[in-house]
Amino acid sequence: MGSAVFNTFATPACGALSAIQAIPLEWRILTRDCIIYVISVVVLVIVMWDGIIQLYEAIILMVLLISYLMILFCSKLIVRWYNKIVHLYIYKARSTNLTNEETPKISQESMPDGLYRPYFHGELVVEYRRSVASRKSSVAGVEAQTHVENIEEYVEPDTPFVWPTGSRLNKIWFYLVWPLKFVLFITIPDTRYKRWKRWYVLTFIMCIIWIAVASYLTSWMTTVLGDTIGIPDSVMGITFQAAGGNMPELVSIIILSRQGNGDMAMSNTLGANTLDILLCLGLPWMIKILMSQQDIAIVSGALRFSVLSIVACVIAFYLVTALCKYRLNKKVGVICLILYAIFLAFALSFELNVLFMVNLPMCPP
Repeated sequence: MGSAVFNTFATPACGALSAIQAIPLEWRILTRDCIIYVISVVVLVIVMWDGIIQLYEAIILMVLLISYLMILFCSKLIVRWYNKIVHLYIYKARSTNLTNEETPKISQESMPDGLYRPYFHGELVVEYRRSVASRKSSVAGVEAQTHVENIEEYVEPDTPFVWPTGSRLNKIWFYLVWPLKFVLFITIPDTRYKRWKRWYVLTFIMCIIWIAVASYLTSWMTTVLGDTIGIPDSVMGITFQAAGGNMPELVSIIILSRQGNGDMAMSNTLGANTLDILLCLGLPWMIKILMSQQDIAIVSGALRFSVLSIVACVIAFYLVTALCKYRLNKKVGVICLILYAIFLAFALSFELNVLFMVNLPMCPP
């Protein structure tokens, strides 16, 4: 739940604040992703409202996951089908309007030059090609002299065994991260090298494995730390674990925002939220129930209210983006950070029993 809100507010805020300029967003894509995400959250609230997860409820989440993947893979076909229906409706409306009105028949030969002349698609293409050919023939000699082919030189990236240059701080950082870089270097094929260029599938699989290992270690260390200092697991999950587990999405949206790919950045963020609910909760719940033959009990009493508030967070984010004319700019980033801080204040108040008694106190050691 903390991961979902972090991806809804904090991740887009970082992307908006790191963007060089305002990034326009396609409202249809953003609306589609928000609607799918809201449906997933509503289903999750219904599933965990009684505090018990049963097998058929986990199966429902997996069915929704398959439906979500089908929508993504068949999006072009769905858009084509939608456009066909819209165009057919518009064509029928125009044809009925033309039959009701009497229009004078004017032959194309009698129309003087300079007025509108209707083109069929083939005639328009031929006319365009003729104009392009004439332009090319007129500047062919100049282009032949001034055209210079740009050849990119291949430069191999540095290995972890190259000593860094720069300040002492860079060298200290090199010593700190060298063991991790060495392990990743020998376990993940670097496709930037020519000899590993065709091993991108193995690179992708190994990256997923390392992300899973890092996520498990983060979750385990967060749980141990919270138990040591007396903080409930739900509070640690909303704050530290949510921020640590969403570092890949955070880095991705910063890179995509700097490149100007706003639609891809937002689809990555909202899609990660949807997969967090349908896949990362539905699949482990289903496996756990099948292995233990027992239902799963949810510990947090305020979790269903916090999850329900995600719907309000998604609606708030969509309204903020719509009011900013579907542009990812600095204003959107600041507003999202403020909304995320407000959510954390209310969520932690519920989890720590500040407002209401919703969680039982932890058992003494």
